[in-house]
Amino acid sequence: MTMLFLFCLPLFTFSQQPEQKEVEIINADYLKMQEVDGKKYTRLVGNVALKQDEILMWCDSAVLDKETNSVDAYGHVHIRQDTIDAYSQTLHHDGNKKFSKLNNNVKLTDSKMILYTDELYYDVKNKMSYYLTGGKVYKDSTIITSRKGYYYSKTHEVFFRDSVVMLDPNYNLTSDTLMYQVETKISNFYGNTVIVNDDSRIYCNNGWYDSQRDVSSFGRNTVVVNPPQRLTGDSLYYERFRGFGKAIGNFTWVDSSMDVEIRGHYGEFIDAQQYIMATQKPLLIYKMDKDSLFLTSDTLKSMRKSAQDTIRNFFAYHKVRMFMKDIQGACDSLFYSFEDSTFRMYYKPVMWGDNIQMSGDTIHLQTKNKKAEKLSIFKAGFIISPSSDKYFDQIKGINIFGYFKDNELDYMDVKGNGESIYFGKDEKNKYIGNNKALSTDITLYFKDKKINKIVFIQKPEAVFTPIKMLKPEQYKLKDFNWQIDRRPKSREELMQ
Repeated sequence: MTMLFLFCLPLFTFSQQPEQKEVEIINADYLKMQEVDGKKYTRLVGNVALKQDEILMWCDSAVLDKETNSVDAYGHVHIRQDTIDAYSQTLHHDGNKKFSKLNNNVKLTDSKMILYTDELYYDVKNKMSYYLTGGKVYKDSTIITSRKGYYYSKTHEVFFRDSVVMLDPNYNLTSDTLMYQVETKISNFYGNTVIVNDDSRIYCNNGWYDSQRDVSSFGRNTVVVNPPQRLTGDSLYYERFRGFGKAIGNFTWVDSSMDVEIRGHYGEFIDAQQYIMATQKPLLIYKMDKDSLFLTSDTLKSMRKSAQDTIRNFFAYHKVRMFMKDIQGACDSLFYSFEDSTFRMYYKPVMWGDNIQMSGDTIHLQTKNKKAEKLSIFKAGFIISPSSDKYFDQIKGINIFGYFKDNELDYMDVKGNGESIYFGKDEKNKYIGNNKALSTDITLYFKDKKINKIVFIQKPEAVFTPIKMLKPEQYKLKDFNWQIDRRPKSREELMQ
């Protein structure tokens, strides 16, 4: 019994191996047996039809090698497997490996797309075909060319490599590597990629585009150029069909026509109004004359009034801080429009110029030709200038208007209910007391970035009090608030 089992085991094992089916002859107008160098061939001519499993082959003529189970076909070659049809002028089919090579005017289609090349390799068993010497794929109105291409019929995926070019009605794409899903029309691209459409040019290293939904996403080091604007980012997402985009991670938006730059770690974009919103440590940089303004807040926004309007407005919300070499500021919210080139600061606004602090309910900084021109402080205007660590010169009024010359304060007018405290010194530079004055209007003149002269208008009332006789409440005017902690120290501080 044991010997019989051992004897039958090899036969049983052999019988489980898949049987290799031969290429069958279905039709031929002319058949001839030939022998060359001791090898036997079958030559077929006219309306040749062959079959192996589910594979069908047609051609004008063919040579069948029974020994190697292979076919060489010539003229009007057509091979079919399920929904796949391939055409060429010549074909070599290895029946044992179920592998074909098609040459000359090759065309492959599976009802999803059409592929053209001069040389195509077709893995019948795995339903995979590829070319290595250049090819072109048509899918509806999209055309893709490359040096190398690999098509997987089971998943309807095409991998293009080397000199990839995609021509689509909405854009043109060049890339190192592209994976295209034929059914969903989703493209995944890798390596150096350039995408061009009517409005912009995109440079990236990886990403994807869904042409059916008109949605795309791009990875690190992406650059979008839409003159005069330029956007770079770690990750960009864009819905073209509604003109909406998102930037996730570090991004920078630049408009060279306005010399404006916005940075942030999250941003949203809407095409219709050229809307931009930046959060997560956003930073605005505006190139002024011989300097740049740096501005930060919790949220930055910019937009145009309408698609037809060319004037851009900027909004900054909460914890606003700005820095220029000669002027610094802080407030809760800010609005700037290129229509009148004016910065409008709201809710506890305060500005500094060298050693002068200026505050009020609302502050407007008007610029002209990218230089500070006029400063307007509305309601509860208050100016503080430290004379020492202990003494502060102070001026307040209902409204205060300052005028600049070469980006430095030239003079200021205090309008309504003017009050001032000024600490005087003797010839030894020792403080001797303060002078408190009341006047309807006051004018301040500046020299070397300091208050040089004070002129009181309309019969001022003044009282001088020696230092030793000053009471604590006489050192400061009502509503005095020294806010040096809010003052930005440098542009680097805002960029952190």
